[in-house]
Amino acid sequence: MIKGVFQFIKSKTFLKHLGIYLGVMILLILIITYWLNSTTKHGESIKVPDFNGVKLGDLDQFVADKKVRYLVIDSIYDLQSPKGVVVRQEPEANAEVKENRMIYLYVTSILPPSIEMPKLIDRSLRQATAMITSYGLKLNPAIKFVPDQCANCVLDQLVKGKRIAPGDIIEKGTVITLVVGKGLSDEEVGVPCLFGLGRKDAIQKLAESSLSIGVVTYDEPKDSAISVVYRQSPSCGKDNNVNMGATVDLYMTSDKNKVPAVSMPAEDAKNSDSEFDE
Repeated sequence: MIKGVFQFIKSKTFLKHLGIYLGVMILLILIITYWLNSTTKHGESIKVPDFNGVKLGDLDQFVADKKVRYLVIDSIYDLQSPKGVVVRQEPEANAEVKENRMIYLYVTSILPPSIEMPKLIDRSLRQATAMITSYGLKLNPAIKFVPDQCANCVLDQLVKGKRIAPGDIIEKGTVITLVVGKGLSDEEVGVPCLFGLGRKDAIQKLAESSLSIGVVTYDEPKDSAISVVYRQSPSCGKDNNVNMGATVDLYMTSDKNKVPAVSMPAEDAKNSDSEFDE
């Protein structure tokens, strides 16, 4: 049987069919190779264009003659870059790629993200400055320093001149103005008499003397609308001086009989009487 197989292999019929088979296979390989080279452009490449700085609205026009495609896959908030421009790409510029390759782009956000305003009050100026930076906010270099016994303590936080409360929603990049205590001045001022004044008028009079309000305590029943000062600490007097920027504690009452009889400017006395008349 084996002898018969060898005789068949040596026959012209077998050799003829084998030649035809090999020819067909070689032809198929040549056709497939040519097709792959023509479709994949084997050995041909182009350089990736530089998308850096291109505006979002100009991307279609930019790639019209570049033989590449693009896809924006993410946005990045960057205070230093203009809004809506490309800041990163993959593959990078000048890399060798095939024609019609997809280029993935990162652009800067058009709208800044929103965050909760942190609590900066009662922190040191250094801590508050670090927090402002870490939250992506901006510090107004024009820090407002005011006399206060706590030097370098943040007393208030402002946005465009208005107080911003912790937890309020603001945009990243918002400019924050800090009001910071600069300690008490060596200069001394007299403590004004506040008896008979309402809280608002007492605060104004303290401010005129470069002093600030301290703890406010109300008698019972509490009625802040008509309550006036009947006691203060430190007390007023010609020889009772304190450092500029010191605080004065106020004790308020709605009982006019508790207010001591002291000489006050006519305007203050008038304001005091009008509050009780209401």
